[in-house]
Amino acid sequence: MARIKRRAAPVDYSLCCQTVTVYHRDGDSYTRKVVHNAFLDFKKVESIGKTGSREVNSFLLVMPCSEQAVFVGDKVMLGEGPEITGREDWAALLPARHHGLVIVQYADPKYWRGRLIHVEAGG
Repeated sequence: MARIKRRAAPVDYSLCCQTVTVYHRDGDSYTRKVVHNAFLDFKKVESIGKTGSREVNSFLLVMPCSEQAVFVGDKVMLGEGPEITGREDWAALLPARHHGLVIVQYADPKYWRGRLIHVEAGG
């Protein structure tokens, strides 16, 4: 009997089990999207410059998706974040005021066999 060969999945998304809220601004329009299958990891790194070393916070966000769901400039909060209705709410969303809030500095879509499989974002 012939064996059926199964193709392995390109990536294991078992760690993408966190909830995040993605805030996006497009002109005068502000949107909030809660995503339940994400991975958000925070880390601290040492940065060495002319005046010595300093601690810098960074993050990595992985979101499995079939269309790009996060862009440069978006704000992402760990967990389910508050509703926003306009410019004032957007301006009040600051990492210094909200624990677990980050601002996306790069968004890198990843493809496998011609299809978008996830987006990696960070800052």
